[in-house]
Order: sequence, then structure tokens, then C-alpha cells
Amino acid sequence: MAAIHLTDRADAARAGLPFGDVGRSLAQAALCALEAPSVLATRPWRWRIDNSWAALDTEHSRRGPGADADDRLTAISCGAALHHAMVALAADGIGVEVVRFPWPQARECVAVLRHTGPVAVDARAQRLRRAIALRGSDRRIVGGEVVAEAQLRLLADAAAAAGATLYPLPGRESVIVAAGAGPRDWLATGEAISAVLLNAAAEGLATGPVTARSADVAPLLARVLPAGAGRAAAVVHFGIAERS
Repeated sequence: MAAIHLTDRADAARAGLPFGDVGRSLAQAALCALEAPSVLATRPWRWRIDNSWAALDTEHSRRGPGADADDRLTAISCGAALHHAMVALAADGIGVEVVRFPWPQARECVAVLRHTGPVAVDARAQRLRRAIALRGSDRRIVGGEVVAEAQLRLLADAAAAAGATLYPLPGRESVIVAAGAGPRDWLATGEAISAVLLNAAAEGLATGPVTARSADVAPLLARVLPAGAGRAAAVVHFGIAERS
């Protein structure tokens, strides 16, 4: 059968998801990815899904006119969507091989996920999948209490596993630093944003909005980053919720 295209839940309803078990899991993972943070909540991506693979493409028509001329915020958004989908698949015991930017001549495709067979269900991934729903409905306000060192280390490890670095700032913010300034680095930044926010939610921390505009992030370089650390790519907000 031909691959179906998903950009939102309405597409899924129209398509009817006529797949086998693996295809349905891939489609459900794409639906989980709709909860990922994205530039101006525009979800500038599109999934192409078949019975054994899913491809994640940028979808420029979903951005505002004239916004994000260099595609940086779009790539960051796609990275967050990719990580959300990977979490959902791991929680379902679906093994995939992920190839980022598989075709140099088709830069709109940022990743392909190919089914590799069943894997042991990952308990941590199940917690993170539950955190997708928790984070989406979390309206708690981040308070002033200090986050435990062990939790900060866990979040830093989550960012590192995605290919970025987390630097805590004084207060309730942390900077996610990318290794470079190209599409792969921006995609990794988005994956790291998702990993940090979902792990924070799984730890019971409140999370806030993400700031990824260059004009807002660049001034933080002088505040926290050692020389040669990389490029500040996004600011994430998380912490212990205010007590009611």
C-alpha cells in the first residue's frame, strides 16, 4: 500500500490507519509526536508512514510567512517530534533504526525510522511516554526551590544522549548547547529539548516554555558558557512546582 501522510490528528482520522501492528505503532508514535514543543506551536513537520517505516519531513507550509528563514527553528521542532516518536516506539517494544538526513539530495527529509523487530520493553521509555501526556496537561508554576543535583545530572545525561549539552543557569533556567550550527546540530537540539522536558516531567518537575530564538538565546553565552563550549541553542525552563 502507499504511504499515508500525517501532519495532524485529522489526517489520521481520514486515513483510518489501515496498517498491520507495526504500521499502527509507527502511526501512533507520529500522533504522540504532535505533543512535542514546536516553533509557535505550528508543528512544521509531516510524517510519511508505511507498514515498516516512517519518514519525518519538514513542512514549511505550516510556518508563518517569512518566519525561520534559515530553517533552524523548524529543524529544532522536528528534532523534538522525532524524540517523542522514538520514546513512544521504545515504550511499545518496537525496535527501529533511525537514519538522520538519509538523502543529501532531499534535505526536507530529516529522519527515517525503519522497523528492525521487537525489542524488550523499556521501563524508562514507558515513564517518558506517560510524561508526554503529563507535560501536555501540566499547568503548575515553577517555583524557586532548587532542583536536586541528582535530577540535574539525569537531565544533563538525557541531553548528552541526544547529542547536546545542558548547562544550568542560576534560577529556573538551563541552556541547551549544540555542538555546531548546522541542520544536524539543530535536529539534535530538538531531540535534547524533548529528552530534558520529558525526563523532567517523569521526575515530577514542573516544566515551562522553551525559548529557541537566536536573539533571546545568544546573550546567555556570556552568562554561563565556558569558551569553546559550543553554541547556545535553546533555553528550557523546569523546576519544583510552587506549593499551593
